[in-house]
Amino acid sequence: MWFVSRQSYWGVDEKDQNVVEIAYGGIDYANPDMLKSRYCQEGMVYDDPREALEAAIEIARQWKQDFPKLKIGIAQGYTGGNTLPFEKSSIKDLRKWAKDTWEALPKCGTCGKALGEKNWKLNDDLDMGDEYCSEHCAEKAAESWLVEV
Repeated sequence: MWFVSRQSYWGVDEKDQNVVEIAYGGIDYANPDMLKSRYCQEGMVYDDPREALEAAIEIARQWKQDFPKLKIGIAQGYTGGNTLPFEKSSIKDLRKWAKDTWEALPKCGTCGKALGEKNWKLNDDLDMGDEYCSEHCAEKAAESWLVEV
């Protein structure tokens, strides 16, 4: 999961200070320089890095519109629970990162959504090695194994 927030990093060059941050792992892995949420997609957790990036782009656009003199970047990363300002990247590089990350994620065997921390499997008799994002998807997969005789 990815948490999107506005940050005003301390201890960095002024031009790198204002960032819309995409933190892997959720709010616990965002930097502590978070600003109070101001825009509608801010402070949210996303299961899809592509959605997190699009939210970050929109937040940066709105922030820049409200404060035209600020230099605002977008950055993604993982703090490991520490303080670690992320380096800004271009939109092109971030789109590639989001696409590649999404493609590498394990997906639900029924609906194709990215798997989260809690996943479901079928019982041993039906298990084909797939995992499912919800009990509903696991039940749908089990139903597909039932054959009418």
